[in-house]
Amino acid sequence: MFKISEFSQLTTISPRMLRHYDKLDLLKPEIIHQENNYRYYTAGQINQANRILSLKNVGIPLKEIKTLLENEDDQTDYLANHRKKLETELAEKKLQLTYLDWLEEKKKSSEKVGMNYPVETKKMNDLRVLTYRQKVTSYYEEEQLWQQLFSTIRTEDLSKLGQSIAVFHNSASGNIEIEVMISIPEMLKHVYPKTKIFSPGLIASVVTNGSYATMPTVHADMENWLKVNEYELTGTIFTIYHSSPATEEQEELYITEVCYPINRLEK
Repeated sequence: MFKISEFSQLTTISPRMLRHYDKLDLLKPEIIHQENNYRYYTAGQINQANRILSLKNVGIPLKEIKTLLENEDDQTDYLANHRKKLETELAEKKLQLTYLDWLEEKKKSSEKVGMNYPVETKKMNDLRVLTYRQKVTSYYEEEQLWQQLFSTIRTEDLSKLGQSIAVFHNSASGNIEIEVMISIPEMLKHVYPKTKIFSPGLIASVVTNGSYATMPTVHADMENWLKVNEYELTGTIFTIYHSSPATEEQEELYITEVCYPINRLEK
């Protein structure tokens, strides 16, 4: 048997929280002496305390932890749904941080934005990339290009790769021509001798999340933004996939950055 102070040290749960767990009927002392109100816990309750902490540490409310511990058969579905909730919240927070960066930058600038999306103008650094380019009959075929590109990369190098980018080249014949590329660290350039340098220069970019069905609207708004802010398109439009179907199952978790190479219009 352990006094509350001893049990607290063993489980890293403070005495105050242990009393709170007692009130919630979540983790009750095995014995409470009525004459002095001393509380005693057993060695077998250490595992129960660890289970409570494990669930609490992933953000599950205490009242729901009690229900889960009483109905262990429900835990699998509950944890799967809780994971989806956390992933959605994380994607939303990442997007909020990106927008916050833009808002802070815009406070330093007098430029007007002619669209509903926060737009960032920035100089994008050169990237060493491995690419695969092909004419396709539909944008839906882009996934096949990615499969072809990744088939040329060693498994042990996958964790070292950088940004995933798709460049949509203009074609005089009206055909769709897509070039997919992945940035490669300099230390691997000897492994992939066919890499090249991607140099987009100054770009205007907007980050969106969710379904790709919104892309036509984004591009239409970006064209208006260029006119309002007196920029001209100087290169091929490209997309950076911060998260995509390759990494996420839910559309609302897709984070896509649409990029326009630009220059100021000469007056």
